[in-house]
Amino acid sequence: MESTIDGGCLCGSVRYRLHVRPKRGADCHCEDCRRASAAPYLTWCSVPSMAIEVLGGEVRTVSYADRLRSFASCCGTPLFIQDEVSSEWIDVTVASLDDPKAFHPKAAIWTE
Repeated sequence: MESTIDGGCLCGSVRYRLHVRPKRGADCHCEDCRRASAAPYLTWCSVPSMAIEVLGGEVRTVSYADRLRSFASCCGTPLFIQDEVSSEWIDVTVASLDDPKAFHPKAAIWTE
C-alpha cells in the first residue's frame, strides 16, 4: 500500500491528503496560471480526482475560462485546478504539498 501525501494552504487552515502518488508534473507558463498565481509560472502535478481528500478548512472553487480553480478561502492559496467538474484528473499545486521538493516537474508547458 502506498503512503499518503499531505498538503495545505499557507496559513494551515486547509489541509488535504493525496491517496496516490502524483503523476505528470509540469511548470505551466500559460497566461491563466501566471495571472491566477501572480507568478511567472505555476508548478502542477496530477492525481485522479477521487484520490484527493480535504481534511479540514474551506476550499473555494471558482469557474473561469472553462476551468475550475480551487483555493483556500482563508488565505487564498491556490490548491487545485480541473478542466471540468466531471474531469477524472485534478492538478495540484506542487508548492502546496508538505514536501514539494519530492515532486520535480517533467516539462515546461505554454512557454511561448
